[in-house]
Amino acid sequence: MQKILLAVDGSETSLRAVAHVAKRAAAAKEDYQILLVNVQYPLHGSVSTFIDGGQIKQYHHEEGMKTLAAAQENLTAAGVPYTHHLFVGEPAEVVTRFAREQGCDEIVIGTRGLSGIGSLLMGSVATKVIHLADMPVLLVK
Repeated sequence: MQKILLAVDGSETSLRAVAHVAKRAAAAKEDYQILLVNVQYPLHGSVSTFIDGGQIKQYHHEEGMKTLAAAQENLTAAGVPYTHHLFVGEPAEVVTRFAREQGCDEIVIGTRGLSGIGSLLMGSVATKVIHLADMPVLLVK
């Protein structure tokens, strides 16, 4: 069984990564275990002074689920089973740590995400994932 961590942020390239994994898993003779992951950046500053922790947690959950919605629809439509996981933290570090903890065979991620800051050819999260990962990383353009 192939275990793949599929990191999505709702961007166009992450949805292309979802389509690639769905097509690959649907055509494969072996079983795939897809771990669909979204990592929300933590809220910075003194937000917790004005908003209680439960509301912040709810906000991250709602935003994460909104971000995963299109990916979940695509995988479900392709008949590819998956589990979804939401986290808060620095995306590259969280993705690579979770992939390691889960014994993933591969990480699949889009080359450019939704952040406004990034390199011309590859987003900063994808670059960090490549450097931090112990397993193969497939970048989808």
